[in-house]
Amino acid sequence: MIETPDQIAPEIRSAQKLYRWGVVCSVAYLVAMGGYALSVWNLMIAMDPDEFATFLSGAFAPLAFLWLVLGFRQQGDELRNSAQALWLQGEELRNSVEQQRRLVEVSREQLSAEYAERLRIDAEQDKLAQPRLLLSQAGGTRSGGRVEFRYNLICGGPACTNVIVRSNEKIVMRKPLMGVAEENTLRFIYEPGDIVGPLDLHVNYDDSHGRRRQQSFVIPVVEHGDDKISNLGSPSKTPGYEKLDPAQSAE
Repeated sequence: MIETPDQIAPEIRSAQKLYRWGVVCSVAYLVAMGGYALSVWNLMIAMDPDEFATFLSGAFAPLAFLWLVLGFRQQGDELRNSAQALWLQGEELRNSVEQQRRLVEVSREQLSAEYAERLRIDAEQDKLAQPRLLLSQAGGTRSGGRVEFRYNLICGGPACTNVIVRSNEKIVMRKPLMGVAEENTLRFIYEPGDIVGPLDLHVNYDDSHGRRRQQSFVIPVVEHGDDKISNLGSPSKTPGYEKLDPAQSAE
């Protein structure tokens, strides 16, 4: 079991205490063995070399065993300390990973906020680049069975280019430039036998940013009686603009 960081200092103190205890025991044992050797000095001198070697091995065996046990104990402490150091390194790596994850989240949120702000600014700039197109009734004529409606298309600014006006899939006007406050008259002619009905008007143009756009109008044209032609109110403008399909913009 890996111990907590608070136990690192006690483990070090325990190893130092174990070493000091071994040194004290060794010194005490050597002193005791020295005293014993002095007391039997005459016998030791009379020993043969092999007997003296046996005596020394027997005398120092307890001391060797003591340090063997202390060495195993100290090695165990060092292994625990090494495991604790590895645990601390793992904790530092985990904390580092957590900090990096938080930094990534903050960066992601910041990028999302910047992206949303950029989209908002682009939308505002794109809206300001669109011309304010106004469509108003300009009267009409009737000659026999032939009927003509006239409407004025006015650009309230900014100017737009490459203007193409379609009504019911037919091109009724082309202009390379439509300036501010410029008035353009649109004529719609019905021959005898033609059905008089609503007009779907689509104005395609390049805005001041050079992007192709479209604004649409609906003209609810109806005929009452034999001699009276009227326009039912002002045309309904689209509240904004819509992107023109690439197939429609290829003129």
